[in-house]
Parts: sequence; structure tokens; C-alpha cells
Amino acid sequence: MDTVVIKASGRSEKFDIDKLAESLVRAGAPPDIAVDIAGKVASRISPSAHSKAIYRMARTLLRQYNRVSGMKYSLKKALYALGPSGYPFEKYFARILKAHGYTVAVDKLLEGHCIRHEVDVTASKNTEQCVIECKYHSDAGNSTDVKTALYVHSRVEDIRKAFERLPENKDRSFEGWLVTNTRCTPDAIAYAACVGLKIISWKYPENRGLENMIEDKRLYPVTVLPAARQRTLAQLFSRDFILVQDISDTDRELFVQKSGLDAETAYNLKKQAAQLCPGCG
Repeated sequence: MDTVVIKASGRSEKFDIDKLAESLVRAGAPPDIAVDIAGKVASRISPSAHSKAIYRMARTLLRQYNRVSGMKYSLKKALYALGPSGYPFEKYFARILKAHGYTVAVDKLLEGHCIRHEVDVTASKNTEQCVIECKYHSDAGNSTDVKTALYVHSRVEDIRKAFERLPENKDRSFEGWLVTNTRCTPDAIAYAACVGLKIISWKYPENRGLENMIEDKRLYPVTVLPAARQRTLAQLFSRDFILVQDISDTDRELFVQKSGLDAETAYNLKKQAAQLCPGCG
């Protein structure tokens, strides 16, 4: 009998052992190890298994092989930990854009044609100006729907009208983005494509989604580190330690001082950051 996977959204699909192995390879496991782990998971799960249980089992087996690969495999879960307010996710995405060559600002007030708007992230590169709304979810089952896309597009268009009437912007392009740490519904994607709203989400656009922007430059959030507990994260975010690279690039004693953490926790974070991100940047 085929094994059925119950996704976080409640949707069911057939268990695909090749898809699981491919995800392990992307985390850094050699193909033979990935196939071995996927086979072990397949032999242990129930005929109707939840995706979270499959993920936890695969992550545990992968960590036994290689701790760094295990941390990389935790990336999607780590994005859910950029909360609870969602503001850390905005700051994190701004850092991603900065690493990709954009000049960025967070929580900026922009004049629209009708009203003033507080925008999550603004970004510019060359003649391109981007207005970005970030939609954070703490649970994989919450997709970003078309109502959010409609709301973001209406705000973007109000800002666009004000932007385009300024003479200094006549040779500059303007683009609105909707960015989320989960997936978008098919209707949200269809609507955004129709009206010219750019979407960046988990695995969308294909091969250019959020996970690709992260992996391309190893821009892992600090939430991916096992030593980063909830109370520790609040401290790190408040001191502007957003990326693993921020920890990796800081001298050990200076990190203790700047982070305000106890020495043991800080040293564990430094050790894990060095393993995951040696020479990042």
C-alpha cells in the first residue's frame, strides 16, 4: 500500500522517496547517504504520515551523519522561528537583499497619492526602486492568500502614483514585491502575475525562490543554529545579530560582549556558526 503524506496545510499526497533524497542532497548530503537516509525513513513511517514527522526523522538521521548538513536541512523550520512579530523576518530579508547588491531600509514611511504608508522594506539598485511587503507565518500550514496579494497591490499602486509624478523619477523603474516565508496560494500567484506584483516565497519563482536567495550566498538566519533558543534569539535580534555570518565574523570575546549572552551560550553559538559558515561573506 502506498504511503500517504499529510502536509501542514492538511493536503495529502503520495510519499515520494526520491523527492526526500533530493532535499537531503540540497542540504549537503552525498547522494548515497541521502538515498540511505530516505530509505530508512520510508521503512519507519506509518502508511499515513505527517510531513513534520518525516522531516524530524530525516533531520535526526542527517545530523548523525553530518551536523552542518543537519543545520542546513533545518532552514525552512528556521524561517518560522523569525517571529513572533515578524519584524525579524523583515530585517532578515533586508539583509538578504543587501547581500544581493541592493541598498535597503526597513520600516520606512512613504508618501502615496492618497495616504502615507509604512513600508516593511524599501530597496534600490541602479535605476530600480522596490517597495516590499513581508508576510511572515509561524506555521507551514498558513499559505499567503489572494487577499494579501490584493491588499499589497493596492498599497503599491498608491505609492507608485506618488513616485511617478516626481520629475526625478522619470528614468527610474518601480516595482512592488510580496515576500513570504511560506508558500503562496495558486490564486495569489495568478493575481500577482496578472497585475505585475512580484512574489518571492518558498520555492517560488522556480529556482529563484527565497531558499535559492539564501543558499546562493549562504545567508542562513541565526535561528538555524541549534544553540539559539527562544530567549537567546530575542537577545540576538535586539543586538542586530540576524545572520549566522554576523556571529561567524565577530571575534569570540567581542561576540560575548556585544550579544550580552552568557559565555557558554555565546561560545556554543560561535562554534556552530563557524561550522556552518566558515569564511562566509
